[in-house]
Amino acid sequence: MTDIDPQADIAIVAVDQQVTARVPLKSEPSQDWQKSYDRMAETRHVPAHVEVELERAWVVVTVPVDGSHRDVTGTLDSARTLIADTDEAAARAQAPAGAADSVRMWWTARRAAAARKETSKTEVVRTGMGIDKPWVLACALIAAIAVLFVLPSRFSIGPNWLAPALEGLLLAALLLATLAHSSRRRAIVRVLSCALVLVLVANAAFITVRLVIDLVEGGPETNSPTDLIKVGSAVWVYVVISFAFLYWLLDGGGPESRIWDPPEFPDLAFPQQLNPQVARPGWRPEFIDYLYLGYTDATAFSPTDVMPLARWGKAAMTIQSVASFAIGGLVIARAVNIFK
Repeated sequence: MTDIDPQADIAIVAVDQQVTARVPLKSEPSQDWQKSYDRMAETRHVPAHVEVELERAWVVVTVPVDGSHRDVTGTLDSARTLIADTDEAAARAQAPAGAADSVRMWWTARRAAAARKETSKTEVVRTGMGIDKPWVLACALIAAIAVLFVLPSRFSIGPNWLAPALEGLLLAALLLATLAHSSRRRAIVRVLSCALVLVLVANAAFITVRLVIDLVEGGPETNSPTDLIKVGSAVWVYVVISFAFLYWLLDGGGPESRIWDPPEFPDLAFPQQLNPQVARPGWRPEFIDYLYLGYTDATAFSPTDVMPLARWGKAAMTIQSVASFAIGGLVIARAVNIFK
């Protein structure tokens, strides 16, 4: 197996608008291996090639000077993945014809694939697995904003347009920040995400308390079963979306960290993480998974398929369960009394 040499130093040279990194290999590969690597790199559009000099081999990777952290790291990871792929291609080319030898080759390939588990995030980046789709986030937040316009003006902190406008501006800024090519992009995205989730959760807490007070003391919407069910459903939907964003932001340090710096132990354990055999290698949760978590916690009032391991996760799911139970129970009880 060919691999990088962790004991040697990497050489980095900046020329014009390009940065060239020379990543040392443990051993000098054959000429056929070099040609195979270079051919794969060209086919997959990875700016890398192999150089051999004085019985020393390097994988030479070129990235732009103004490249973002995600792009640069993804290119380097892709170049390293090509090393293992070239090894597999060379092994297949030299595979013996005997049945016993074929079994040994199959077992060697499976062990090699297991050993490369840590590089699976390269495939995640290359295929887009685990990277949130902006349109999914936008649709969820637009739904939350639409819910606010369904609620009476009494359910607003300040003017009834303030919260929707603030959420809309933060969403627009967040989408623009994700498209920026800057060394500070990751920090800016994190700050905007935190601000957006803070607004969502604070507003969710306010409208939930407002509804509970109206149900207990008898607010204007509690005299009509139609208005009561409409307002209660709107508050419930807003709470589900708000907590989905909260889980999405906090789990594993956030969406960026889950791709680039995944924690050794997850905060929220999804079935695909507890049993990797049921998912593609390198699987990462996306926003739609957290939206489903928010929905199931709001309906079952307890964890279903996702287990909270971190204390913040247990606290958040407990608060959401209590809020959902209060909304559903009080709305149903009030509606039954109105029908009587």
